[in-house]
Formats: sequence, structure tokens, C-alpha cells
Amino acid sequence: MPRQAFFGKPTDGLTPGGAHISVYLVPVFQRRLVVFDVAARQARGRWLPWDVMDFRGNPYETAAALADDWCGGAISSLTIADVMSFPFEGGGWELAIVFRAELTALPPGDDARSPFVFSEGEYDAIGRFDPVDIERWVLGSAAVPAPAETPPPEGPRLVF
Repeated sequence: MPRQAFFGKPTDGLTPGGAHISVYLVPVFQRRLVVFDVAARQARGRWLPWDVMDFRGNPYETAAALADDWCGGAISSLTIADVMSFPFEGGGWELAIVFRAELTALPPGDDARSPFVFSEGEYDAIGRFDPVDIERWVLGSAAVPAPAETPPPEGPRLVF
């Protein structure tokens, strides 16, 4: 039987069977996905910016800090895109809050990470996220079709 997600006291790291809340950033520059190639041995690969949220933290502030750190703060909008739930190693659980960051310039690189820009319309699985989800986040509101207009009903207009 599923149990409710009550959390214990904060710790300094992940614990077996524990839970954490992560914030992920999906940088978008001119309708193209921007990810980062990380050179650090323990985290080598292609990643979206992310961090575990501080205890009592504000998700928007965490996302803004990621945008400053990874994207040089060159953003015109920061919007929540999704919330997802993942099992984590050791029987744990991750609640992932995903933000979309519209960039005004390409992020700078450094010795530890360099930006990689996908071609427009190109998506790949990054970390735990499937290409279909990343595409939806990159396209933002453009991915949601507008509701069809329905003509008014024929006959007298009833108030009740």
C-alpha cells in the first residue's frame, strides 16, 4: 500500500529511502535547447542545470540561482514547466520541479562545462528526461494547441 510523502529532518546528503526536491533548468535560446557538456570526472556527460533545493527553499529562487550560475543570468523569462516524480537509488524518491529559461544570449563556458546548442526541433534524452518532455518544455506554450472556438448555441440564450 502506498504511503504518504512525509519528510524527516534535513540531512547533508542523500539517504537510502529518503526524499529530496530538485530544481531543473531547461535553457532555451532562439527556440533551441541548450545543455551543458560537463567535464568533471564524477559527473561527466551532457546535463541540464539542476540542484537539490535547500530546506525551506523557494523553487523560483533556486531556478534563478541556476540561471545565474550556468547561464550568466542572461534570461528574459523564467517559468515553471513541469513537476515530475522519480524513484531514486536506495529506495528513495525525487520530486523534480522543472523550469524553462528563455535566454537572451548563449551562456559562457568554463573549464568544467561548456554549452551545447541543439538545432531547432532536435531533442535528445538528457538525464532522467525523455525527448518528448524536453520538446514540450522547449516549445512552451507553442506546444499547446489553442482550444477550438465553439459557435454559440442556436435559440434563446438561457441564464440558468
